[in-house]
Amino acid sequence: MFNTFAFNKFVRRIAAVSAATLMFGAAPNAAAPAAPQGTLTWGLSLSLTSTFFDPGETPGTGAPLLLQYAQHDAVIRPIAGNPSGLSLADKLEQSDDGLTYTFTLRPNLRFQNGDALTAEDVKFSFDRYRGAGAKLLKDKVAEVAVLDPLRVRFKLKEPWPDFLTFYGTTATGAAWVLPKKYIEEVGDEGFKKAPIGAGPYRLKAFKPGIEFNFEASEHYWRKTPNVKNLVFRYIPDPATRLAAIKRGEVDFAYALTGALGEEARRTKGLTLKTANIPVTNFIVFASQYDEKSPWSNPKVREAADIAVDRKAINDASYMGLARESYSAIPQAMAFYWNPPQSVYDPARAKKLLAEAGYPNGFDGGFLHTDASDQIGEPVQSYLAEVGIRVQLRPSERAAHLKQVAEKKLTGLVLTGSGAPGNAATRLDQFVRTGGSMSYVKDADIDTLLDQQSRELNKEKRTAQLAQVQTLLSERQRFLPVLEYAFVIVTGPRVGVDGVNLIPDNPYTGPYEDLTIKPGQ
Repeated sequence: MFNTFAFNKFVRRIAAVSAATLMFGAAPNAAAPAAPQGTLTWGLSLSLTSTFFDPGETPGTGAPLLLQYAQHDAVIRPIAGNPSGLSLADKLEQSDDGLTYTFTLRPNLRFQNGDALTAEDVKFSFDRYRGAGAKLLKDKVAEVAVLDPLRVRFKLKEPWPDFLTFYGTTATGAAWVLPKKYIEEVGDEGFKKAPIGAGPYRLKAFKPGIEFNFEASEHYWRKTPNVKNLVFRYIPDPATRLAAIKRGEVDFAYALTGALGEEARRTKGLTLKTANIPVTNFIVFASQYDEKSPWSNPKVREAADIAVDRKAINDASYMGLARESYSAIPQAMAFYWNPPQSVYDPARAKKLLAEAGYPNGFDGGFLHTDASDQIGEPVQSYLAEVGIRVQLRPSERAAHLKQVAEKKLTGLVLTGSGAPGNAATRLDQFVRTGGSMSYVKDADIDTLLDQQSRELNKEKRTAQLAQVQTLLSERQRFLPVLEYAFVIVTGPRVGVDGVNLIPDNPYTGPYEDLTIKPGQ
């Protein structure tokens, strides 16, 4: 039976969203906005790739948002003050039976090349989408129909309580709208070389993995951006990033941790903040289903779990600003289940290894990591203390994500996500068999995930998702480490910095709202 209470609550929320959206947009009859001025520059801890230009290939992590919030806009997405607010659409109607969602687009929308943005582009973008969550979305959506140039209707095969969470947040990125005509002309590879979107900034020039330059678009519907140019520069060494922001070469420096973060916090003119994002870093036992691997033994996985001192890693790497984690699901997400907390106990870890047949420890293969992370090396050291020897294999962020998604890695994989959503969206990506980033193959969990995706009763659904997370904990499918602190340092030129303005966005934004202080 359709959940009337939930629907009425949803209608009230959408009414509030519509009112907020009016406030979010440009005021009618306002004076002509000033032309964009100046340049803001970022010093990044992660390398960027042209793959991030294409939301149709979003891997379900936060990294691509750094570019996508500049280049693109979505039918519905996180906006200032709302985790799922109308953006390119200004109206949403849901049928009483929960099967159809009809979006009405704002009039006179334009892509950055001046082409009109219509409902055809919305349908095209959804049909083309092949990123994280694509299988579940395509399995749940029966039809996407263009009703007229401004209206598009999504018809579901059955009521699905998570449609707006999967479609309407950047958990999947499926609601970003791309230009059908342009992509059909240039093809997928041509689009990555010269992308066009509906966002506040268009690509001006880029050197893959090194530097990306954007300029303000005159076609953005919401407002004229305040800043003319945005420059994103990859600076892999954190000490060099700190030096760059102290010299005024960059205005933002990401991921300055440990002693460098403390130095930034003490430096006059610099401001240190942390992004409030639903992020977790956890280790995947990629070889746990290989019977010849020590990682197939639950006692070995438990030993590894209690061999890691999460508090010490937090204090040393993140100035104590992170949160110790015992789940692959962030504590702030809806349907999070609070698991038992592991106690750091290296003596017991050695005892468990001996019981598992490894009294002298063992060679655990590789620990695959993102080259910019602060967790891999201390985890390696803690495992070595109990006899588990692993070799670090760092890769640049984009390459690491690609390798994880290809699911060919063995040993241990340090991964995670800062993408919005809820426990169901995160489980679909990292836990469901065949999920975009999943190394887990557990039929019991798959069955529960299928059941909860159809359940409209919130209490029953909460219990089902709790059961999934209970099984993950009991069967030691992951080694959670931290909900790490993403540190953002801003320089003295920055006015509005955009930190935490967009819910669950790890980076600064909305970009069009950022400002440079007068006289800078």
